[in-house]
Parts: sequence; C-alpha cells; structure tokens
Amino acid sequence: MQADNQPIYTQLEGDILFAMKKYPEAYAAYEKVNQSSIASAATFYSAAKTKQLIEGTDMNEVIALMDSAVARFTKPYTSEAAPYFYERAEIKAQTGKYREAVIDYDTFYDAIGGRVTAAFYLQREQAEIQCKMYQQAINDINKAVEMTPEDVAMWVEKGSVHLRVGQHNEAIEALEKAISLDPKAAAAYRMLGYCQIQLKKNKEACANFAKAKELGDEVVDGLIQKYCK
Repeated sequence: MQADNQPIYTQLEGDILFAMKKYPEAYAAYEKVNQSSIASAATFYSAAKTKQLIEGTDMNEVIALMDSAVARFTKPYTSEAAPYFYERAEIKAQTGKYREAVIDYDTFYDAIGGRVTAAFYLQREQAEIQCKMYQQAINDINKAVEMTPEDVAMWVEKGSVHLRVGQHNEAIEALEKAISLDPKAAAAYRMLGYCQIQLKKNKEACANFAKAKELGDEVVDGLIQKYCK
C-alpha cells in the first residue's frame, strides 16, 4: 500500500466505523485524515458530525471543527461553502450562540443567492428572536408566511413575534388567520386571548381562553386563573 494512499484508506475506515455507529473510533480515523494531505472542508465536517454523536462531547469542540471546515473557503463564498455555514449556524443556535448563528445564516443566505425555503426563514427568525433582533425576525416570519400561506404554524409564529414586541393588532390579525386555517389551533386561541387582555377586551379574551382549554391547551389554565375569575 503506497503511503500516498494511506489517508484515503483511513477515511474509508472512518466511514465504515461511522456506519457501524462506532463514533469514537470513527472520529479517531477522521482526526488522522485531517492531519494529512487530503484534509478538506468535507473531512473536517465528517469529524464534526461524528464528534457531535459522542456522548459527553463539549459542543465548542464541534464548533471548532466546523471553523476548520469553513476556513477552507475564501470570500466571496459560493454555494460550495453554503452547507458548512448552515451546519455551523445550526450547531451555534443549539448551543445558545444565537448572534453568531444569525451571522452564519446570513452568510449561507448570501452564498446561495437568497434561494431559501420558508423553513430557513423560520429557523433564522427563531435565532433572531433569541438575540432581540425583532425587526429582522418580523421580516423573516413575513417572508415565511408569504411562501407558505396555508401553514398554520407559520401564522401562529407570526402572531407570537408581534405579541412579543407589543404589536397587538398585527398579532390578532395573524392569529385569526391561523384559526381560519385550522379552527382547532389551540395555541392560537390562547395567544389571541392574551392579545385581547392587553387591549382590555377581557370578555372576548376569556372566551378564547375557554376555547383553548377545550381544545387541550395545557398552558392556558394559569391565564384563566389570573384574568377570568
């Protein structure tokens, strides 16, 4: 076996071990590959995904491996680099590094020329909410509902964002739309009721809380106790 080919065989060994769910052994193989002449964004990505599956892993180590993957690309980033930024954004969001996640989501968006799905807008919006980037979050959820106007969950999320920033009329409009699409959307009734409480419409609010409870909402009891007794 030629020495030049050794890293290729080591990578293959890592792939086989990964398929067998032997993650620590697979990671050790990928680590060797990453110290060889065939190290690439893809090999660092393989190491990161494997490390993520090892119990007790410090997620900062996974992010460091994704940093090494991303470092293989240079600006301006193209669609080839895009998946690596997306993956790193996901991991950062999972570990509470929301602002950094938003930056990576933005880079991903630019790298693929903005050809994204409603699900992407929802993901980025949820990271933006966590770091109080409310206007960006509203812009993203608006894009998501525009792309999937029949998706009840998107309208509920839109209502939630408007409610969070005190835009009660916009929230009511979104939540009523959700209910028109799915009359059994319990969370929408609860949130609609909460909006109405803010507007001093307690009678309508309590009717909506009752409807949410009837539909099995588990959060609404506290609101009923507080506002409807």
